[in-house]
Amino acid sequence: MKAMLIRAYGTPSVFEAGEIETPRPGSNEVLVRCRASSVNPVDAAIRAGMLKSFVRLKLPAVLGVDVAGVVIETGRSATRFKLGERVYAFTGIRNGGGYGEYAVVPEAALARVPDRLSWAEAGSVPGVGATAFEAFTECAPLAPGMRVFINGGAGGVGTWAVQIAKVLGAEVTVTCSASKAALMAELGADRVIDYTQGDPFADDGRPYDVVFNTVRGASTDKLRALLRRGGSLVTTTGDHPGQVFTTRLCNLFSATRTVVFFVRSDGALLDGLGRLIEAGQVRPVIERVYPWEQLADAHRRIESGRVAGKLAVLGLD
Repeated sequence: MKAMLIRAYGTPSVFEAGEIETPRPGSNEVLVRCRASSVNPVDAAIRAGMLKSFVRLKLPAVLGVDVAGVVIETGRSATRFKLGERVYAFTGIRNGGGYGEYAVVPEAALARVPDRLSWAEAGSVPGVGATAFEAFTECAPLAPGMRVFINGGAGGVGTWAVQIAKVLGAEVTVTCSASKAALMAELGADRVIDYTQGDPFADDGRPYDVVFNTVRGASTDKLRALLRRGGSLVTTTGDHPGQVFTTRLCNLFSATRTVVFFVRSDGALLDGLGRLIEAGQVRPVIERVYPWEQLADAHRRIESGRVAGKLAVLGLD
């Protein structure tokens, strides 16, 4: 099959078009003809070798944690999907596959693509959409009237977080740059804080029920200080899996709760999000769609840290 490969870790220039053997699905797996994927910060980190201490790739490798495409073949025990169905998945940081012509995906990770989504939109959804959905339905479940502070609302995860929090009835405050304030208001944010103007975490006298952090390097202490007693800080930017255990230990001695989580590869999360998409309550936000021949350019753009929403990547026709 054709794929955009990396044969070594490095800058975006390491991507090259090539051919490798088409994978075959195991008993509980599905072979998907990839039509679209996306570029996430974690894709860039894997490519650069920043995560190789616990994500060991077999090179040459096909990256791309988001897969959207058509079911081509199913394993013997994979019975949920029919040939030709449109499906998508977050494959997980150790698997990838979205930057290839075909990808093998565990059946349990897949969900049906909502009819209203184009291929580019579908490719942009899985990882970031599932992250925000899991955060607000499982890590810190929201209820109507709760106050939520989202640090970094204009990125891939943040644009979903703002919308999902509003659908669940929360009052949403969000940080972003001034250039993205209009987008945040359009997505439903009740209050927008320009983080370039003073301290975005200054005490405003209104403690929050949930603080959701998507910005690497943000001060955990400052974020926790925004919480009411018993409130929850949920962050997607843990530096390593062991940090989850350390945080749980610290929670035993704190009046607030901190949750560091790494979104799981689970079709059930996408099914739940898909119902909101089909109802027109939430939608993907895409800054630009790249053909996969321009994948290196897309990775350079994500590394700028200035992307509004997502960068989608279209596969071969």
